[in-house]
Amino acid sequence: MNQNLRLIAATLFLLALWGCKIDDDSSQPQRNIYNFQKGVSLDPFKKEYNVGDIFWMEVTIPGKTMEDLVTGEDILISNATFNIILSSEVLSEAPTPQSSIRFDAVQQSGELVKGEDFENNADASLRFGCPEDDYNMRIGLQLKEEGNYLLFLNKEEVVTLVFFTDDSDCTIQNIFPPPAEADLGNVLFTFDVEDNNLDVFESLVGTAQNPVIESYRKALENKTAFFLPVR
Repeated sequence: MNQNLRLIAATLFLLALWGCKIDDDSSQPQRNIYNFQKGVSLDPFKKEYNVGDIFWMEVTIPGKTMEDLVTGEDILISNATFNIILSSEVLSEAPTPQSSIRFDAVQQSGELVKGEDFENNADASLRFGCPEDDYNMRIGLQLKEEGNYLLFLNKEEVVTLVFFTDDSDCTIQNIFPPPAEADLGNVLFTFDVEDNNLDVFESLVGTAQNPVIESYRKALENKTAFFLPVR
């Protein structure tokens, strides 16, 4: 948790600038800016996955309410749309993928919008929230090819930015900049697991130290990544 809080703190300055940019019209009221963290649960958890397995990811926000990390206040998020950018990278340790067809997708709730190279790198946008009555996403990746993969949540973006008001009108999601009455929130999504296979990753990389390995290690430690060994 401390690592995640430090990660959020490191983004607050940029997020404040983002909020100020939206509100550069001095006639607009001061917006509330909230900071949230939400876990992405997974099923099943394995130390080693098999080709053909489906790796399910799920997010549920009961009552459309999230706790602000700064104040501890429960905030009703009645009309937000959440977007998580999913991506993967291959660790160059045997076995390495022999095919570029590595992923397929299964949806139960929420929406998955595939990137152009989804089958190769799992690049996709996972969306859920308004206008659904329940904020729930359950989406699975079918693992199609042997390899050692790091699966990332918002690798480049770090957080998901949302805006919302105190009513249920979803049409504000079609307005940018958001209307003056909208509040802003940033959500740090992490894998909600005690074990995200950091130990398996370490057993493969050994004592190797380079910027790429260190970036992978940091993401695993912060639980913004999950290590997927597929056999």
